[in-house]
Amino acid sequence: MTQDPARLRLGRIRCLQAVVNALLTNSELPQALCFVPRQVEYISSGKGNALGIFTEPTSESKRLGEIKNDTPVKVVAKGLDKWNEEGHWVQLTEESHAKLVKEKSSSGDSAKPLGWMLVVNSKVSVAQETGPNLNPLPAKKNVRGLTVGSSAVATKWEEAVEHAYSVRIGGAAQAAKDLEACCDVEAVKKLRQVPDNWTLEHDEELARFTVNAKLKENSLDVMLDTMTGELSEYVQSVRASSESDEAQTLLDGGDSDTYWESDGNTGKHWLRLTIKSGVVIRRLTVIVDEEDGNFVPQTVDVAVGNTVESLLVVRTVDLDTLPTEPELTLYENAPASFKYIELRIRRCFSDGVDTRIRGIRIVPATVQVAGLNQSLFDNADLANFPKLDQNIPKEMLYRRALLLKRAITLFDSVVCLITPTWKHSIDSLTKYKSIRQLLVLSAIRSSLLSAFLRESTSSGSSKMPVIHLNRRLAREHAQDPLADPSGKNALFSQMYEALKPQNCSSVLDYRWPGRQDQWWECVFSNEGMIDQGGGFRETLSELSEELSPSACDVPLPLKLFSRTPNQTHDSSNLYRDTYIPTPGCTQYERYTWIGQLMGACLRSREHLILALPPFIWKQLNGEPVTWEQDFATVDGTQVKMVEALAAMTAADFDKRFGGLLMYSVTLSDGSLANLIPNGADIAVEYEQRLSYAELVKKVRMEESKKQVDAIRKGLLLTIPQAVLDLVTWQELEQFICGDPDLSVDSMRRTAHYDDGLNETSTIVKHLWAALESFTNDERSRFLRFVTGRRRLPAPLWICDGRGGGSTTEALPESATCSSTLFLPNYPNVKVAAEKIRYAVYHCVAIDTDTNPYE
Repeated sequence: MTQDPARLRLGRIRCLQAVVNALLTNSELPQALCFVPRQVEYISSGKGNALGIFTEPTSESKRLGEIKNDTPVKVVAKGLDKWNEEGHWVQLTEESHAKLVKEKSSSGDSAKPLGWMLVVNSKVSVAQETGPNLNPLPAKKNVRGLTVGSSAVATKWEEAVEHAYSVRIGGAAQAAKDLEACCDVEAVKKLRQVPDNWTLEHDEELARFTVNAKLKENSLDVMLDTMTGELSEYVQSVRASSESDEAQTLLDGGDSDTYWESDGNTGKHWLRLTIKSGVVIRRLTVIVDEEDGNFVPQTVDVAVGNTVESLLVVRTVDLDTLPTEPELTLYENAPASFKYIELRIRRCFSDGVDTRIRGIRIVPATVQVAGLNQSLFDNADLANFPKLDQNIPKEMLYRRALLLKRAITLFDSVVCLITPTWKHSIDSLTKYKSIRQLLVLSAIRSSLLSAFLRESTSSGSSKMPVIHLNRRLAREHAQDPLADPSGKNALFSQMYEALKPQNCSSVLDYRWPGRQDQWWECVFSNEGMIDQGGGFRETLSELSEELSPSACDVPLPLKLFSRTPNQTHDSSNLYRDTYIPTPGCTQYERYTWIGQLMGACLRSREHLILALPPFIWKQLNGEPVTWEQDFATVDGTQVKMVEALAAMTAADFDKRFGGLLMYSVTLSDGSLANLIPNGADIAVEYEQRLSYAELVKKVRMEESKKQVDAIRKGLLLTIPQAVLDLVTWQELEQFICGDPDLSVDSMRRTAHYDDGLNETSTIVKHLWAALESFTNDERSRFLRFVTGRRRLPAPLWICDGRGGGSTTEALPESATCSSTLFLPNYPNVKVAAEKIRYAVYHCVAIDTDTNPYE
């Protein structure tokens, strides 16, 4: 992109704005975005087996003929291709079909199907690492600069966008004629068709479905990655901070015993690749070996630039656990060709001094990106996506998803020009916040988020604060909050006061590096714990429980949050376990501190689990909220009552209310708010019911606005606005609170085993079988027992019990500082489940590193 003329960049931004307007108004997407070339020319590989021609894009359909692949053969296909589980398919044009398929004419058969050919066979290419069956012929340029083939057809939708929206002599009318002359008009018309009653919410759900479906399939990108060459094809030389001769051998590749091992000081190791001219990186990975242990890099900065002096860090990779796969992806989707790429190894696992890299692999941008797999839609189960499960043809969903992917690809290509952190921005992210739910399709968003967080990271305090807490007083307060209305003994209040600058001798900005795994050290009164991280994580878990208790029948220790009316009034609502900032609570500084803690959790691997409804999360993220959809997650009964008022007859109104409905409303904390002066004493007449309903909506929707604004203020003190602009409210919740899905499979993926144990060990099998019988809440308790955290991600280290031998009496033990479980050898699953369940309910915080009475 940086090599394109400025007007072409501007053209892409103009088209992106037109896309946003079309999405918001539920109208057809721009014609240029939907561009399909009339035809594309290919040449067969000229080697290998004969290439079949089929009636449908599947090898199971009727075979119409074949091409002998002993010499290259020219094939002309229609522009609209298809991808499925078998690979990449194209349909022949009528002329090419007639030339390549020798059919016998038959009377009355006027609509013969045009043949389909497989460009890339995914199964063969992956298994045998062969190239494609057909290769596209290089395009030429016409006098207007538009890419054309020998038959004057365009080949790329990106090029059509630039042609239509760039400032050109002749204007838009001429550009439209140019594109119409070389596009497949019928294919474009089909792509632009908007399903009936389609809205932006349908697009958002379609984007989520596409992402979820692609996560479950074997990505076709794997197939295309096999078509890359040796590293020396793309890299001119490799230099290193030390042992440069060894580093240069990485260019040879193919030898698993060859590696580069650094020799120097911790955090000072680097590899610098000199990239050959014109090579644009689609993906860069390094080869590592889990068996190398503390030689494996854990934190790597990737810097790019065209001079050594101007290298700019564009991504930081920070791993939680040793990688189990040999390839570690460090950089993806470079916006341009850079002369240098430098890999800076900042830290190795287990504080290793030196690092070891066994290989480097580059996938260039010239390798074709796998298209959207239509099989995902043909076999789709849309039960969990109700907006899509409305008898909408699967083919239409596929076409719409294809356009959404194009739109976000367009966004990715210009986002570097519209993000606030770039010096030469010519636009703003503000215009694109309305489509942030679609950005889950972005290929570079995660890199942008990492960059924004990294650039706003502080060095932190030189000395870790030490805070003294009395959990016994906090537990006594939780049992009877009315005895201390101020809540000064609550753990939240103790921590809030202890971490004030004047009390801890440090000014905390909560913008610590993500790898900082402990923010403060806890000294618990009359408890024998040496806090090396476990006590700190315990405080976050206990703060979560004080702010939004998981049990619905316990008193609230603090006045900062109130139970939503849905907890008691609406048994049918999905959000019956949530809390809302208490209307009328004026402790704004404490709300801001909560926001800072939330921001710190987003930056790190820690969690602050706040059970807030979507209505609150959306406001924290700056997304719009509605009464019918969003406030219903707070008070569904009130929403239904207001809806009923509009349809109510005068007789029904008098029968139901009879002068009892006043110009007042009950807020979420049970307090009464007047809708007009002295409203509690003024009855609502039937003719006034609609204006009354609007007043109710306004007051209820804004009842916690000041408190939410204070929390958001704290968030923005710790994370950049651009981060909130790029993430969805669902992602914001998961970043801060962790993954609520505590399936055994998800926990198993985070587990590591001590020497002598593995997945097949009897005690390990008993552990996972026991956890299968646990409820999600019990698994959360188990996670906290071992790690101090209540949600994933959290590493689990499983060791053999300290007693040795089979037992039915011993309880499991844990060391939360190291997230380690010491598991006794139980004779069966039943005993294991019984003992583990008892421990997680009754033995939380059992660390006894020291004797408190010594």
